[in-house]
Amino acid sequence: MRVSLGSSVFLVLLLSSVCFGQLPSSRCDSTASALKDCVYLTPSAQDQILISQENAVDRRALLAVSSGATSEGESDSGETTIAPEPSKQGSFHWRRALTESFTFLVIEQAYVVHTDFNWVVSENGIPFNHYWRDYMQSLSEWTRSGWNDGDPNWFGYVGHPIQGALTGFIQIQNDPRSERLEFSKTKEYWWSRLKAAMWNAAYSTQWNLGPVSEVTVEKYGTKTRPPWNYDGSFPCSHHCLTGVGQIDIVMTPLGGTGWLIGEDFLDSKVVRRVEDSTQNRLLIDTARVALNPIRGGANVLHGKSLWYRASRDAEGMRSVSDQKTAVSSSEIPKTQAPDHGDVFFGYTHTGTSRCQAVFFSAAVPCDPLSDKSSNLNGWNLSAEKKYLRYFGAVADFSGQYGGASQSNFLFGLRGGASIGRLRPFAEALIGAVHARENGSAEPKSDTSFAEALGVGADFRLMRLLGWRFQADEIKTGSSDFERRNLRLSSGLAVRF
Repeated sequence: MRVSLGSSVFLVLLLSSVCFGQLPSSRCDSTASALKDCVYLTPSAQDQILISQENAVDRRALLAVSSGATSEGESDSGETTIAPEPSKQGSFHWRRALTESFTFLVIEQAYVVHTDFNWVVSENGIPFNHYWRDYMQSLSEWTRSGWNDGDPNWFGYVGHPIQGALTGFIQIQNDPRSERLEFSKTKEYWWSRLKAAMWNAAYSTQWNLGPVSEVTVEKYGTKTRPPWNYDGSFPCSHHCLTGVGQIDIVMTPLGGTGWLIGEDFLDSKVVRRVEDSTQNRLLIDTARVALNPIRGGANVLHGKSLWYRASRDAEGMRSVSDQKTAVSSSEIPKTQAPDHGDVFFGYTHTGTSRCQAVFFSAAVPCDPLSDKSSNLNGWNLSAEKKYLRYFGAVADFSGQYGGASQSNFLFGLRGGASIGRLRPFAEALIGAVHARENGSAEPKSDTSFAEALGVGADFRLMRLLGWRFQADEIKTGSSDFERRNLRLSSGLAVRF
């Protein structure tokens, strides 16, 4: 299915620019650089490790390596120290792995809802309407489908393997026995990649045929979207296409595992040579991202930079920017801005309505209610609770007033990373919009499913307060047409 390539590339590239802003300068290229010159490398509090007094000897040794100025007889200075994560063989991090996989699923489904909005709301404008009936019909049609799913070959042979590689890396980075293994001919390495393939296969099966999958969201093989002929016509008479073929179930785990091993090979044989030949951080990290782009997307889900390598941490880590900073609780700055989430309240303006035919891109006249839902002004309230370093769950409510009164109730996902005082972000939301006509003897009203894709940025004014600028395109639908409005919002964001 075409969504795999688009959404996976979207995940890899979405935070590239903001993660790039965390790249250390040339003065921090060497581990011999003084930590005071690289204070901006300190990660968020959720990644900090508390070091007890019993580890004072280890801390002195690590400080000597990082600064080149501490001798064996010196006492512990209590300063922030660089400490690689200890090598340990722990159990698989199920909760974290499932959370990261679910976040990736939400990103993919947000892409589906945006690109196939007309099919998502094809059952009387309500997603998942007649859920069980349609699900059983979809599965029945799939059992009779062939290898092809109706998409161009490169979607199935490139797009789905990209999806599979990313979900495989999710398994690897949450398995302490696998995360630091590099390409080799050892039994341990190949067993770890087999486990990643099994995780990949489970995710792929859910994506194609599971309870929240292409067949349930996009209605493939249902009464409203039955199988079609190769030329796209209905009804199907011979060699039917269902939109989810056997190619998706087979090529995602097989091709994805091959892609993953290929990135492992390039990282071990090519990136390693770049690291051995230069200390230029920009060149090293560019090589890491360019030759392992899908691993970079998984890194972002894991709360790491695009160029992060767990295997280098185990060696003492050549990249200072990717080592964990260990501080005692008394050393955490009291002025550090909280980073668990935020509450936003501000002014919002909704622009002119644009309507188009449901199954075509041609513009059509808006109905009277949609016309009156243009150029409205009002308020916007939202709350975000972070659950991963770069991602948070969002609840967004707004009311706009003018020729009509409109209320928006939206929920979804936001991703972003801080660059100094600035935090750019992107978000994907779904929910409902209720509009009611004003100034009419018999006012019309309508409640419809809605989705919104948006971008914005928070500028930190002080420790707890920031100012937000945000733009979202809100799409609603009916059986006749789709309506799109641009919503602009600005106001205060309170961090907690």
